Amino acid sequence: MFLLCHLITGIIIGIVIARASRDRRAIPACAFGALLPDIVDKPLGHIILASSLGYGRVYCHTLLFLAIVTLIGAFLLWRYRNVLVLAAAAGIASHQVLDAMWREPVNWLYPFLGPFTHSGETRSFTELVMSELAEPTEWILLAAVLLFGLIVLYQRRRETKPVWFGPALAWALLVLGPVLLGTGALIAGCALLHQPCPLTGLHSVEDNLFCGLVIMFSGGAALYYRKTE
Repeated sequence: MFLLCHLITGIIIGIVIARASRDRRAIPACAFGALLPDIVDKPLGHIILASSLGYGRVYCHTLLFLAIVTLIGAFLLWRYRNVLVLAAAAGIASHQVLDAMWREPVNWLYPFLGPFTHSGETRSFTELVMSELAEPTEWILLAAVLLFGLIVLYQRRRETKPVWFGPALAWALLVLGPVLLGTGALIAGCALLHQPCPLTGLHSVEDNLFCGLVIMFSGGAALYYRKTE
């Protein structure tokens, strides 16, 4: 799955955790966790270990890594009432789900089934970056990321002084919310009908379905925020 799809998923989950824990820091923590596996594994697998492995789903894409971070997060929550590491673990979990790591059991369950495999991936790091830039849904999700960034900025600043872009944000939510919902529904619908979708370069039905659902959830979250304000 592509970078911004992971990021917006982490932001949405972080918003839920922040509301439950009353700690807004959970949003960037969860977003960071959602990006962490690729931040570490892509350069590691495609650059540092390019000659021996050449694959970007290794250590931080494993259940073992997720379990370690979750246990640390649970301890910190129990001992210090600090939800940040557990929020990061939720982001890591969302990353592994969107990457459908169960399709690569050897890597996901490392080291229990043996060493990492490359799963047929032959693209270089540069090719991976270019594929990100060429993916239509990444530009759609960029709008969602910017929208949620404005929401967080608005929430923080309005506590101390009036925010001049409040009306513009309300209109952006009203317009982009339905657009994201419709776009996500189209992608998910194509996936369910096993039809190609012009809005995504993803080939797997599973990947298209997950991408569509993420875009739909981001649109729904935007409309929910507008309704509650």
